[in-house]
Formats: sequence, C-alpha cells, structure tokens
Amino acid sequence: MTTEAEQRKARSIAILEKWAIPYIQHLPVIESSREVKVRTVDEIARRAVCTLMTIQHACDLMGNEEIEESRTFFLDLLDQWGLQSELTQKEQQIFSGKAEKQAILDMVWKYEAYWVLIWALGFVSQLDVPVATCDCDVAIQTVSQFADLDALIEQAEPRTTAEILDEADLIFRYDWACVEARLKNQPAAGKLDSSVVLERHRALNWLIGYGEDWDHVPTNT
Repeated sequence: MTTEAEQRKARSIAILEKWAIPYIQHLPVIESSREVKVRTVDEIARRAVCTLMTIQHACDLMGNEEIEESRTFFLDLLDQWGLQSELTQKEQQIFSGKAEKQAILDMVWKYEAYWVLIWALGFVSQLDVPVATCDCDVAIQTVSQFADLDALIEQAEPRTTAEILDEADLIFRYDWACVEARLKNQPAAGKLDSSVVLERHRALNWLIGYGEDWDHVPTNT
C-alpha cells in the first residue's frame, strides 16, 4: 500500500513534470502527518508579525529613509503588540543600527518566508509556483488591518497539516532543482526564482518543526 508520504511525493512530481522542472526519484519523502507537529496559530502569528516589522525597517535602511524614525516606529509597534522580546538575534541586529549591508538585504528577502506564514494563517489563498516575488502591498496590509495580535489570530483560518506538508514536500523538490542548476552553472528550470524558493523552504521547514531557530532553519536537499 502506498503511504501518505509517498502519495504526497507523487503529487509533487506531477506538478514538477507539468512545469518541466527536473527531479530525481530517489529524493526521499518528508515526514507524514503522524510524524510532525505543526506550529500553533499563535506561534505562526507571532513570528509573522516580528518578521514583517523587521523587514519593513530593513527596507527603510536600504532606502536610507528616516532611519531613526523608522526604528522607533517599528520597535514601539512591536512593543504595543507585546512582541519586541520575541525578535530573533538577526532581527535584533537589524534594529541595532550595526547590521551589515548583506544582512539587511537578506532580511528584505524574508518577505518570501513571511508570505508562507500568512498563507499558513489563511490570509493568502495559495502559494503559486515560485517564479516571482510576493505582493508586498498585500503582505503589509495583512497585518496592518489589525489592531493587535488577538484580532489577527481571531481572523486566521489556519491550513491543515496535510496542506502544509504538501507545500513542504513540493518546495523540497523545487529547491533540489535550483541547487542542481546552480551546481551546473545554469539558470533554474521553469523560471524558478531560487531566492524565493529558498525562503519558502526555510519557512515551510520551520512550520513543520524542522529546525527550532528561525534564524538558522536547515534546507537540506
């Protein structure tokens, strides 16, 4: 009998074939729904808000726009939401004023990981094939429409474990294709954006408990 994980792998491969994206049959399956513990709605919401507000400050740093005003605004907002103490080490570095340019750029790319989090909360209808960056305006409005964390959580319609595992399995295989293309010094097949793929992979792995530290989620392929 085909297992749940094997069925999920087969569905992922069918999608890859549709988009002419290479894969290898022996890339393993990921865990089944019986083997994972998906993050709670509260955990996901808290991480989403911290991520978004840090991204927004990083964007201001990139544009050299009223940096101190931006820092004060977003830290005060995090404090109002009761989340300033939940910033990760890398997020704290962004707000410290001592972050290197690459660290700031890396944080801006977290929009793609954040997009996965708000998808998991039900605020994004689907995760499209990762060939383009997310809609930043929608990303911002998702949180800005709420007065506090409780209001956001109340309106969330969290994805099922099966839905999250489906995406986690698929991104695992997308990422393999991107890594393989990079090793061969070729563009990724199917116009995949490897940076989008990587950030989605990190977020989905975090959602299924593969790596506790948001700053250093493994993305093995």
